[in-house]
Amino acid sequence: MADPPRGRHGSVYLTREESAALRAVLQNLNRTRTWAEIAREIGVCTNTVRHAGTGRTPGPAGLALRVARLAGLGFDRILSPGPVSSTACAPCERTG
Repeated sequence: MADPPRGRHGSVYLTREESAALRAVLQNLNRTRTWAEIAREIGVCTNTVRHAGTGRTPGPAGLALRVARLAGLGFDRILSPGPVSSTACAPCERTG
């Protein structure tokens, strides 16, 4: 198995599929918060969140972990394709 792609600072970047799943979660969070609010809540630069959320960059794996914590979802759920709700119960994915 090949090593995962790395950024210029040594960050491990996500695959195309993982990036699409992260982007969906970020866009869902962006419905109730601005990019700046999301960035402040997870402790990263606004551009990092905005670029990953709009697809400009694939986003580092560390960002996915922080977003998972903010959304209340498991890390593996953040990176899997399919609909994701930021208000869903992490174990059963039931809302409300």
